[in-house]
Amino acid sequence: MPGGNDPAASGRFRASLGKEFSGWRPGEVCWLAFCLLSIVSLSLYWRDSFPGIVAAASGVMYTVLAGKGKVSCYLFGLVNAPLYAWLSWRQAYYGDMALNLYYFAMMFPGLWFWSRNLSADPASGIVKSRLPPRERAVWAAVIAISSLALWAVLSAFGGSRPLCDAFTDVLSVAAMLLTVKRCIEQWMLWIAVDAIEIFMWWGVYRAGGEGISVLLMWLLFLANGVYLFRLWLKDRPPRPGRSPDILEI
Repeated sequence: MPGGNDPAASGRFRASLGKEFSGWRPGEVCWLAFCLLSIVSLSLYWRDSFPGIVAAASGVMYTVLAGKGKVSCYLFGLVNAPLYAWLSWRQAYYGDMALNLYYFAMMFPGLWFWSRNLSADPASGIVKSRLPPRERAVWAAVIAISSLALWAVLSAFGGSRPLCDAFTDVLSVAAMLLTVKRCIEQWMLWIAVDAIEIFMWWGVYRAGGEGISVLLMWLLFLANGVYLFRLWLKDRPPRPGRSPDILEI
């Protein structure tokens, strides 16, 4: 294997690996273990297939590692996204399949951009960024217009809850783009997606459907998103003239 006995290359690999496992607080390790145990337990409760369990576990690893700003999150994303796309295709959930294929494609630019924006502090992982107010307004307008346009399309095809589906799809696409850009605003969108999904699955459960496990999963994702949002708030670059200790958006 070329370079297999190169001490310098081996040292760089160990140093890179060490950064991925550094900067973890005991509570964060416990949270990761809790998330993994919860999602695997729910998958077993659903009597999910082995690919489904791997997809769920790799999804948790991707989310938590992304929240910690660790580049290795994209390696788990490369497992999670195609697996979920395949599972969605088997269930004829073509919208979810397309969304996860999009996620899969975004793993490569994400890996490239994040690896070139590493923080000097291993605990922070990557250098976080934020959108200027004007760009936020542009993103909000594009998301609103795109969601309404997709709502019209889904309504024409007789989709179930087309407005909720439209907003979750558009918000998910936008959130993934902001993830690659290392923007703190991504977590605001992911939290919105989680909240809409909870609303949708609460309706399924109230109607007598078997949606309690899925509902619990989205509640877990919401709690995770809120925690990671606050984590990124502490590392975000402050606006000119503002103290970095002020938790403002």
